[in-house]
Amino acid sequence: MAEKKTIEEQINNVLGGDSLKIALNFIDFLCVNKLPIDYDGKGDGCAVGGTVGNSIGYMIVNGAEKSPGPWTIWLNSCDFNETSMTTDELKQAAWIHASNCGKCNKNWEKCGGGARVIFGREFERLCHSPLMFTNPDSETLENIKKLIFMLK
Repeated sequence: MAEKKTIEEQINNVLGGDSLKIALNFIDFLCVNKLPIDYDGKGDGCAVGGTVGNSIGYMIVNGAEKSPGPWTIWLNSCDFNETSMTTDELKQAAWIHASNCGKCNKNWEKCGGGARVIFGREFERLCHSPLMFTNPDSETLENIKKLIFMLK
């Protein structure tokens, strides 16, 4: 039987340079804040902040030959309301990463897109995981962390 890998091993095997540093920074953030990472070592992704099917989001780390890219973070349940943490920069960061539904799985009841309100702005036909961040830079990661705190 194959040994169970860790998400850190997957990151180290696939990513390099700034992407490697930023992805490991994200894993450190999750650990420091006691946000669970559900990774079975079989695929290229993990549930973030919970378990598969009941999480804040997902992180996918895959080879360059796969789409959408070497690593991506999706956030679920993003009907954000403004709070004291909300800045115009944070709203813009969320809005530009709103992900239209691509009907990734016709047999999944969540697919098909739907209207969502993110920081007061309505979007039509968003994915069931409405915010998608592909290859985030360090500034984008800081906004992702703020969004995760708001979802926590």
